[in-house]
Amino acid sequence: MQATDSVILGDEYGKALGMMAGLVAELEQSIAGNKLELPSLPEVALKVRQALADDSVSSAEIARLLGTDPALAARVLKTANSALFYRGSKPITSLLNAVARLGQRMIRNVALSYAAQQVFIGYGSAELRAYLVGIWQHSVHVAALAHMLAGVRAQANADDAFLAGLLHEIGKLYILMRTKSNAEMLSSTAEFQSVLGAWHSKIGSAVLEAWELAPELVSAVRDHETCELAAGTPASLTEIVAVANYLAEHSAEVAADEDFHERAPDFGSLTMDKATSDWLLRAGDVDMRLLMMTFGV
Repeated sequence: MQATDSVILGDEYGKALGMMAGLVAELEQSIAGNKLELPSLPEVALKVRQALADDSVSSAEIARLLGTDPALAARVLKTANSALFYRGSKPITSLLNAVARLGQRMIRNVALSYAAQQVFIGYGSAELRAYLVGIWQHSVHVAALAHMLAGVRAQANADDAFLAGLLHEIGKLYILMRTKSNAEMLSSTAEFQSVLGAWHSKIGSAVLEAWELAPELVSAVRDHETCELAAGTPASLTEIVAVANYLAEHSAEVAADEDFHERAPDFGSLTMDKATSDWLLRAGDVDMRLLMMTFGV
């Protein structure tokens, strides 16, 4: 290393630290003052959410609303025809049939995933988008695992678990959006990673509150990093997301180590035998890949 290198690195490091202090102060003020600067959700996502809040809404009305946005309509049809939800031989081609296949809660999930990607991922350079896609892929993986855990080991609604998993790191996407002018430099620093780790749960839960999502979803996003992995009986939505997040984060280690199951933490009521655990992790990986193709970025 030349003598000037340390000076240059020092300047960049000092600049990064200064940005970190400014970023933390901004996040603190946003939370304290309840003043998150959120872009508006796409209009169609708002209308779908409002319609689904009415217990008497018909499938025909939901299909009509979906049809007003060709991109969302295409995503709903792709999801309904994906291997996760459809085993028939004849493709679903109408939105009405897609709504019947997926159900209202999964339609909500598809609409909110579409909205989140429109708001948080549709910007930036190729390098920044690659970073965002990595966060989104992990979120999709956690969503797939949470969906299966809820169905196999818990009494929670699997579609709610899916959405909680999908949105559990939305706080990271918000922070990156707020720092997009410097995010490429910041994302490579340990300091920025520590800010993401410390703040994404608080910011994410504030985003969901601003979007007026259910308190259980807000709690799952806020507390999944700090709750005990040993789930109670029945397991809460927060515990399901926490275990799914742990499994997703350690999926490569699990695949490479035949004895990992023996050293895994106690998951309480979500504990599985090795055969079930191996199946769930393999299926979760396949579902994640299918969902990434279906949802796209």
